[in-house]
Amino acid sequence: MKIRVLHVIDHLGYGGAPFVVKGIVERMPAERVESVVCALRPNRKSLPINAEVITLKGFKYSPAAICSIARICRKHRIDIVHAHLQKAVIASLLATYLCRRRLILHEHGPIFRRGAGSVYRGFIRLLGSRADAIIANSEAAKSAVQQTVRRAELPVVVVPNFVDLQQFDCDRYDRTSVRESLGLDPNKCVVGFVGRLDRAKGADLLVEAAALLRDQEDAYRFLVVGDGSERDRLDAQIQKLGLDRMVILTGLRENTAAIMRAFDLGVVPSRREAFGIAALEMMRMKVPVIVSPVGGLPELVQDGRTGVTLSELSPAAIAQAIRRLREDAALREKLSRSAFEYSASFDGSRAVQQIVEVYERLVSAKQQGDARGA
Repeated sequence: MKIRVLHVIDHLGYGGAPFVVKGIVERMPAERVESVVCALRPNRKSLPINAEVITLKGFKYSPAAICSIARICRKHRIDIVHAHLQKAVIASLLATYLCRRRLILHEHGPIFRRGAGSVYRGFIRLLGSRADAIIANSEAAKSAVQQTVRRAELPVVVVPNFVDLQQFDCDRYDRTSVRESLGLDPNKCVVGFVGRLDRAKGADLLVEAAALLRDQEDAYRFLVVGDGSERDRLDAQIQKLGLDRMVILTGLRENTAAIMRAFDLGVVPSRREAFGIAALEMMRMKVPVIVSPVGGLPELVQDGRTGVTLSELSPAAIAQAIRRLREDAALREKLSRSAFEYSASFDGSRAVQQIVEVYERLVSAKQQGDARGA
């Protein structure tokens, strides 16, 4: 009999956690696991997933989501609820009071948030013991969850994020054509950023670093790929610093692999980051990457071997690393080659196997418990 899993996620916009959910669902062995996805709110453009997707119509903090999760569990005879992101985790924990199912909390990074993150941590501390297992995408996330939940017997399994190796394949995209489509001079050093435009991702720090390299403006172009709440503020910052020729906001791009083909260097200047999927994607696209020394990024990027991990997160440190890599072609080649080889292990096969093992363990434990209670 198949294990029926309900993936609950805040939304299915183009971002790290939705892509992880898509990857998990579409790689599940169909003969063993049947997946349903529930998004708590709609998006203007949702990520397509090859599975049954239920999108709730309420606003993002709607308490009706709790009842909806319980109702979906009963209707689809769900065995396991697999909850992703802050609101989905809270709603799923509360839904266990209405419809008890095995519950997995998947930590993608909200545990590190400030502000509203304190509310999330409070819920986890108070109700986390109602979960049956926790999946964390890095050792840093695992440690943060364990410190918050404080339940030694609750298993926390580290399952790193992964990428679609077919999509993130340099040979699929012609570098010259991509650069021409973006209006980029082939002789420019293109420094790329890909991510959500909010304070946590640190795109503003990259803009400040660009200002420090203004003396070599003709040598550089900075591409900031993504969208978010900070876009207007970033645009104003670029105009104020007089960087409108040097820094380009491209907006959201569905196929980030194609635009990464135009990069000479990549920067992930996050103020907080549980894993760093954009860094992994750039590594796979043979783009030498510079990352901040926070969260799971130093686990992913080995300084001097598969990339550059900053000793401190500041515009000056970012600018210095960019200048160093631009001037050292041999180092760029060494880092990109090692990173490409290392990234091959993040194809998802091991990650999916780990998750299936968690599913099977939880279902087996429930069956044994039911047999003892019979």
